Amino acid sequence: MVFGFGSSSSSTSSSSSTTNEGIERPAPTREERKACWTSRDLYFGCLDKNNVLQAGDEIQKDLKGKEISSICGGERGKYEQDCGKAWIDYFNKRRTLELRRQATIDAAERSGNKDKADAWRAVSGGGSSGR
Repeated sequence: MVFGFGSSSSSTSSSSSTTNEGIERPAPTREERKACWTSRDLYFGCLDKNNVLQAGDEIQKDLKGKEISSICGGERGKYEQDCGKAWIDYFNKRRTLELRRQATIDAAERSGNKDKADAWRAVSGGGSSGR
């Protein structure tokens, strides 16, 4: 299930041989959104469990660029299948920003700077749920 909004939507599956550039698709249904969020949560949970910060960094490639192994490969495949490319890009960026935000809060707390930690807590993090 591939979906997106506007004329910039495209196929999300790397195994797909065609793209749908310029084809508008209807907004995802409630069930499609729920499937995407569930897949995203499972993939991000796997990344967390394996201490991978950036989505995609878990992929290992040989010298020719061919994927040789990937932790969370099944979870990533389902995530890419269930979510549109624009959503994947958004969720991955939000994950990175939230992890950076939390690291800043943690560093401020360790240094005893409660005001800075509180200020960063007040910044909307959005978390990974995004619902």
